[in-house]
Amino acid sequence: MPFAIYALAAVNIAIGTQSFVFAGLLSELSLDLGVSIGTAGLLVPASSITFAALSPIATSLVAGFERKRVMVMGLMALALCNALCALAPSFGWLFTLRIAGGVVTAFAGSLASVAVTSLVAPEQRGRAFAIVVGGLTVALVLGVPLGSIVGGHFGWRATFGYSAIVCALSVLLILLGVPQIRPAPGPRAALAPLLRNSAILRVFALTILGFSAAFTIVAYLGPIINQLTGLTGASVGPLQACIGLGSFVGLAAGGMAADRKIVRIGLIAAFLLMAMDIAAYSWALSLPSGSAMQPLAAVLILLLSSAMFAAVPMNLAQLSQLAGPATPVALALNGSLVSLGQGLGAVWGGMINDLAGLFWLGIGGAAIALAGLMLASRTSSHA
Repeated sequence: MPFAIYALAAVNIAIGTQSFVFAGLLSELSLDLGVSIGTAGLLVPASSITFAALSPIATSLVAGFERKRVMVMGLMALALCNALCALAPSFGWLFTLRIAGGVVTAFAGSLASVAVTSLVAPEQRGRAFAIVVGGLTVALVLGVPLGSIVGGHFGWRATFGYSAIVCALSVLLILLGVPQIRPAPGPRAALAPLLRNSAILRVFALTILGFSAAFTIVAYLGPIINQLTGLTGASVGPLQACIGLGSFVGLAAGGMAADRKIVRIGLIAAFLLMAMDIAAYSWALSLPSGSAMQPLAAVLILLLSSAMFAAVPMNLAQLSQLAGPATPVALALNGSLVSLGQGLGAVWGGMINDLAGLFWLGIGGAAIALAGLMLASRTSSHA
């Protein structure tokens, strides 16, 4: 596999890290800026929903430009946005800068997977896509937990400075490791036929529901860990790493289900586990907090991440089967819907927290997972 493929994974490491790097310090951030935890949690959808909404437009706008240049400029702008976030004088400024970060992420992130098709032969693209998308897993295993450790020692603003450095390092990897990539000639696949296919729309809905349900919890994992275990600051990082570890388990399980053509059974199992696990957060938050709760928190986080990521390869396998020549467009749109689901889950969780408290996050998130379970049950048994 060319080194350029691994360099492209750095794009998703940077994007994944900057998306959630502050989540472990959400309580400290909200207290310092004088806003509620639910309001502070809106910093997640400020970036992710902007990215999801603009990604298809950004991909179209830069279709005729050399890919490497666009990615480098987008990542440089993302590094600047994160550096400015570290200096933001108020929540309003921080929120605005997060939106700006979502805008530039749409340009950088939309081209990482597209570039793969120009760098490897068709028979290698499956593995290459996995490596590039795997950058997000690295961000969850290392990038975000390390950000919590940095923030625990130096304050929440340092997490954004750390994220700016990660973005800058990704620029360096792209400059050194990726050749110039000219846009491919020929007509572009149309989006409209995909949106008229009910089976494809069902897959898109499963992507949104799965990530919305999970991020009702994940976006507020810092405060949840604070309340469950009493851990704060840098001590939150190791438990956050369970998200990344669970993603490895989930991707492997979902990939095997897709290869064995048991997607319907696999999706039902994933959403059932997700619903039960998310509901268990409400039960756990009703128990006395303390260090004895750390193993339970680790198990809940690991299982939630496993269920969330298990659905990903099964949904991608369905899209590859259903979309035909428009598969690249379908996969790109599905990637945008992942970010949309993350943002919607964070918004939903913020509303629940501000209106009723952390305890109800599990019940609210489980309701979305149950909707996904009902939809998953309608997946074709031949998938």
